[in-house]
Amino acid sequence: MRVFEQSRSAVAKRAGQSLDERRRNRLRALIASTENEGARLQFWARNGALAAIALVIILVFKWDAQMLYVLSALAVFFLTGLFSYRLAIAGKRKMPIGLILGVLDIVLLTFLMVAPSPFAEFEPPAAIALREGGFKYLLIFICLGALSLSVRYAVYLGTAAAISWGLAVLWVAERPQSIVPNLFHQHFDPKEWMRLYLDPNFVNVTEQVVNVALILIVAGIIGTVVLRARNLADEYTKAERARYNLSRHFSPNVVDVLAAADEPFGPIRRQDLAVIFADIIGFTAYTEDHPAEQVFQLLREFHRRMEAVVFDHKGTVDNYIGDCIMATFGVPNPAPDDAARALRATRAMILALDEWNDERAAAGAEPIDIRVGCQFGPVVIGAIGSERNLSFAAVGDTCNVASRLQNLCRELDAEICVGAAVIEAAIAAGDHQASAGFINHGAVAVRGRDALVDVWYRPKRERMAA
Repeated sequence: MRVFEQSRSAVAKRAGQSLDERRRNRLRALIASTENEGARLQFWARNGALAAIALVIILVFKWDAQMLYVLSALAVFFLTGLFSYRLAIAGKRKMPIGLILGVLDIVLLTFLMVAPSPFAEFEPPAAIALREGGFKYLLIFICLGALSLSVRYAVYLGTAAAISWGLAVLWVAERPQSIVPNLFHQHFDPKEWMRLYLDPNFVNVTEQVVNVALILIVAGIIGTVVLRARNLADEYTKAERARYNLSRHFSPNVVDVLAAADEPFGPIRRQDLAVIFADIIGFTAYTEDHPAEQVFQLLREFHRRMEAVVFDHKGTVDNYIGDCIMATFGVPNPAPDDAARALRATRAMILALDEWNDERAAAGAEPIDIRVGCQFGPVVIGAIGSERNLSFAAVGDTCNVASRLQNLCRELDAEICVGAAVIEAAIAAGDHQASAGFINHGAVAVRGRDALVDVWYRPKRERMAA
């Protein structure tokens, strides 16, 4: 019972999330996956750097215990990177583990740069190690951390590098032989300053403070760049999702226009549109005689083919209603040839059906028949729904008449029935070929409407080129 309650609570929680919250959850999951992928890239990048350093050491320095000491240290870096890489592949490299391994690299590198080598033939003063600019190698590790696309990881590595280098400077400064004058408040003449600078035990505290600050600055810049990259990914995800949602209803050229507009649909408005309804004849009987999987396959193929016709004629898919598809012509912006394109689309739907039936016959499947209705006139268009399910819709008498004309096809034994308003609008736009093949039936009473509708139709037995 408790498990059921917890499951129901989780479902309710997900249902209560806003669209933006769900989108951000998906983005966080995507970035988490990208961070693991970045760990792989980081592994190969650091291995390339380690291999290059090892090659230089082998070619430049002589083979002795000191060289083996350095190569052993490089091997340790390789092993820590390999461990992190294997965890990333297994999906187990969580943030704390990645930080521990990163800090381990930072500490080990700092130790190698500052601590004296046990195999060195000559041990220089500890202060000399600070003068060799070894801190810049820490910047390489911070930059490698940016490949994970984790802001926290990059900033934490930078902070760890600054602390590690600061502790190394403090350790050197505390050595008995180190000379650490107070450079912040004490003035030296040039000769005295030169004497101090040339002394191998001299620790320039001011310079090391600047180095620590530089490490923090670089870490901050890298963190900002990573944050910017993540924000860009967020914006790109939103833009692509919006474009995808638009592409489900609009042709590609219309999607480009809508995606570039701040308010593509604008306020609710009334305008003239051409509306098409097309559905499959006998679909209810088909669902009773065929498995559910086959029924859905039929619907998907029907919607795909009809959608392609609508988009080819620069129309908009308004809705899918079971075995019916509703399309409009004139959204988002009306054009003089909206009615003509709608008429041509109705005929193209029949041609697409013929091609589909040829394929079905070759596969041994029964033919499919459809009926198409179209009307042109004023409708109200605008965005409807809620934040979770926002869509664009056209409503009005014109839509109702187009649906009724679709049903009228059965009575008239027609494949297409259209209102006279569509024919008149196409001719008024100068396109006389769009209405070719249509026959005037005269005024017809349609259900749910007092006024008669002047109907034109194409007989089912005729199949003419669109």
